[in-house]
Amino acid sequence: MPNAADIAHLLRRAGFGGTASQISSLTGQDWATTVDQLLDFSAAPADVEPAFLTDDNLGDWEKEFKLQAWWLDRMATTTSPLQEKLTLFWHGHFATANNKVGDARLMYLQNALFRSMAAGNFRDVVQQMSLQPAMLIWLDNDPNTKGHPNENFARELMELFILGVGQYTQDDVVASARAWTGHNTLDGDRTQYHFYVNRHDTGMKTFMGVTQNWDGPDIINFILRDDATRKNLAARFIAKKLWSFFAYPSPDDAIVATITDAFLTSDLSIAELVRAIFNHPAFLSDTAKQGLVRSPAEWVVACMRAVNLTAADLNPQWWMEDMGQQLFEPPNVSGWRQNKTWLTTSRLWTRANWTRYLIWRNNAGNKLSAITGLSVANAVQYGFDQLGIDNPSSHTRSNLETWLAAQRADTHAWTNWSFINLLTLVMLSPEMNLA
Repeated sequence: MPNAADIAHLLRRAGFGGTASQISSLTGQDWATTVDQLLDFSAAPADVEPAFLTDDNLGDWEKEFKLQAWWLDRMATTTSPLQEKLTLFWHGHFATANNKVGDARLMYLQNALFRSMAAGNFRDVVQQMSLQPAMLIWLDNDPNTKGHPNENFARELMELFILGVGQYTQDDVVASARAWTGHNTLDGDRTQYHFYVNRHDTGMKTFMGVTQNWDGPDIINFILRDDATRKNLAARFIAKKLWSFFAYPSPDDAIVATITDAFLTSDLSIAELVRAIFNHPAFLSDTAKQGLVRSPAEWVVACMRAVNLTAADLNPQWWMEDMGQQLFEPPNVSGWRQNKTWLTTSRLWTRANWTRYLIWRNNAGNKLSAITGLSVANAVQYGFDQLGIDNPSSHTRSNLETWLAAQRADTHAWTNWSFINLLTLVMLSPEMNLA
């Protein structure tokens, strides 16, 4: 049976952390059964389009701001956290930014697609994503027409979304761009996809050595279904990227081979790939447990859960751009980078500023008010428990205990509110910032 540290690790990676009671209950259960339960999204809350997205009294920036808060709340409260974690992954993988799309409702519809297909078939996800208005606008396939092909989407589809760098030629990009002509948004209504037959290039095209009258969706099926070599390359590319997201960057070839095999055997089932990742022995290694820094979204949601307050209470979206991860605004089409991206001085300072705001909002600090009657050691442990830190280092523990003891001994300190500062320090601890 798994131990508490293993379960805590799984719940952080497959979601945003677990409570002490959740961790305790799952330590008595078979590991594979727990993984299966996390992958069961049947009890997930319904995804209902927020009414504010069609409120004509709001500007698009206001709608986007509210949409960011809406998603943070959903991540913090969902009964299917792995579904939201995968939605976050796909948002970064098929990175699309509203600063160009210019329509928060289209960003929501893309987000809803990622959620509904989060653990489905990868080939199906790519097909649906390719016809989403947000993506058509973002990568310039909207004006892609016969005689004037635009190569942007065709190139990124292969390089960033399904194959990786160096797995195609410029001639393949040209042929694919011609194949995707006519797949545009509806004239006069950018919110709907439409295929314009008169704008589609029906000429013969040679793509990856095959000459025929290629259409856009055919390109995806060829790579992810019909050509075994390319399908293997794509499976390995996605398997490695998902391992890096859930476990740690740069896995060795043996790990990638094992999880890729599970992905291919299931005909590109994302659920089976994720199951293989969580069930792999290396997922519980020290390298994995120490391998990832929480992204701003993951850290913010973990903090929100700890104090049981909403985005409306805490307004994290005011700070998240300076933390380095503004939802619905990835920095470019390659999405966000991991780990050291989040560890700059300014970005960590922004996390600190937000925690100070958080603990004064709606008496959030009262979450730890009980520590005023506890010993120093017990008070610090209480802080760890509230923030879901299951295995703090002796260094972190001793420094917090030393600080709290000094606070209590200082006759000029505001000792009755020392728990406020303790909550801040625990939120900023290395353990809380590790995923």
